[in-house]
Amino acid sequence: MSKRIKEIASFIMPYKSVADIGTDHGYLLLEAFNLGINFAQAIDNKVGPLNSAKNNLKHYNHKIEFSLSDGLEDLNPKIDVVVLSGMGGSLIASILSKNIGKLKNVKRIIIQPNRNIDKVREFAIEANYKITQEKIIEEEAIYYEIIVLEKGSAKYTKAEITFGPYLLKEKNELFIKKWTDYYMHLKSLNLDENLEIIKLIESHII
Repeated sequence: MSKRIKEIASFIMPYKSVADIGTDHGYLLLEAFNLGINFAQAIDNKVGPLNSAKNNLKHYNHKIEFSLSDGLEDLNPKIDVVVLSGMGGSLIASILSKNIGKLKNVKRIIIQPNRNIDKVREFAIEANYKITQEKIIEEEAIYYEIIVLEKGSAKYTKAEITFGPYLLKEKNELFIKKWTDYYMHLKSLNLDENLEIIKLIESHII
């Protein structure tokens, strides 16, 4: 199991029911069952990945609801935790916003965006969610950020939306490495459109 999947799954506990949006091959739910969940919903809008998930999760199929649907449209109301990973932040924010009412019973949202991570934090502010945990990891030379949302209002600065309130406060070695690498890349491009983010990195990280 990949480090990324293990880290995402680790944020599910103490809850016991989880929906994986865009479940793909079902590896996240496999790890979640290993950790002790007792019910899952595997959601995907493509038949192939859903069938693959059914095969990979065959030992747990009696505890899983498989849904061929888009986003949250068929979300089971008894789900405690929703996971959206491996998609762009803009798409994740759109999926959550489109069916926000389906989240009324959900206690935690775990998000791992591949890009446009700031869009997820902007969604949190607009939808009255607060960021309760964040983590940055590196796997095969790729940086991944995991964000945990729970109900509750919060305000974030531009820097906190860009870098993450918890990650910015902690400023661990991996976080600094990620943004230093990105900073050097942006500087090499020498484009006026990147000046704002360059100044933000200089002010808070470099």
